[in-house]
Amino acid sequence: MQNRKWILSSLVMTFFGIPILTQFLAAVVAMLGVGLAGIIEVCNILITPTSYLLLNIFMLALGALMLFFSGRVWAGDSAPEKREIAVWRQCLFLVPGLLILVGWIIVLHLADYQFHQMGSGWLADLMLPWLGVLLVSVVGGEYWWIVIIPVGAHISFSLGYGRPTRHPLTGTSGLRCRNSLLFILLMLGFVAGYQGYLYKQLNPGVGVRENIDTWAWRPDKLNNQLTPLRGKPQIQFTQNWPRLDGATAAYPIYASAFYALIVIPEDFHTREYLESSRTPDAYNRIVKGDADIIFVAQPSGGQKKRAEESGITLLYTPFAREAFVFIVNADNPVNSLTEQQVRDIFSGAITNWRTVGGNDQEIQT
Repeated sequence: MQNRKWILSSLVMTFFGIPILTQFLAAVVAMLGVGLAGIIEVCNILITPTSYLLLNIFMLALGALMLFFSGRVWAGDSAPEKREIAVWRQCLFLVPGLLILVGWIIVLHLADYQFHQMGSGWLADLMLPWLGVLLVSVVGGEYWWIVIIPVGAHISFSLGYGRPTRHPLTGTSGLRCRNSLLFILLMLGFVAGYQGYLYKQLNPGVGVRENIDTWAWRPDKLNNQLTPLRGKPQIQFTQNWPRLDGATAAYPIYASAFYALIVIPEDFHTREYLESSRTPDAYNRIVKGDADIIFVAQPSGGQKKRAEESGITLLYTPFAREAFVFIVNADNPVNSLTEQQVRDIFSGAITNWRTVGGNDQEIQT
């Protein structure tokens, strides 16, 4: 009877307890990350791609540490009477992580390293207890979380569970099994890492975000991308600085103007006066009085109506014109496209390069 209870509790913790606990802790860590990002913004510290990566690593490490200590706590509360068989529970904790990692490697390879082609096969079935992680990863475009979080969670919890009982287990077959599973997971981790390298090589420009690294347009950054003025500016702001905002595509233009025309004191908080919140939010901010000048495309009828209803008169000054530029890979054999073919590509009527004289490959827009 005692063995049945031990087996049942082990199975429940393995396939339900660890996923639920991990997703709860992930939500807590995510809220901490949001709070930390808010503090960084208030302190006027710009987040670079490197700092963003370090922030993600910090949050993953924090989550792993929390799961490790959760495993230790559960070991103290529910360890079996025969401590030498506790290591078999560790082995059981590692099995789902191993299955998910193997499934990820196989499915990603069969999908030709295209995330959107991975489909909903048996890997998705394995991920059912991790539905929250799966949904957030897909919606957020962070597909690698699908494998990193579950596998890391099972390993962290298992190691935490085994720590209080590690000394009495020396030399047992269960310990050898656990170490073998950890070694296999390590080797498969290298395989998955190599797949990540291949993915970057095969898809260098697939992950396009609707924002830019504003750090590249900072005057204190070496080799920055600011456009210098031709000659001495006719006006400069030493006080009552205008608050600028606008579209992502226009940021290099108005950021260059901002730093060229404004005399910045030492205690100046740039984020209060230079923002890049994209066109819809920029219109909302100027209507609310949170911005003075915005660099955007012409407003829609709804945006004009909201300004009128708020009693705001918008002054329009054209400074550039939009143009459509169609860019393809240098190795693409297609030399030209008609206007209609471009329309068909972006409307979804044409989805394969073969249709317009190219290779038999899906068009990624």
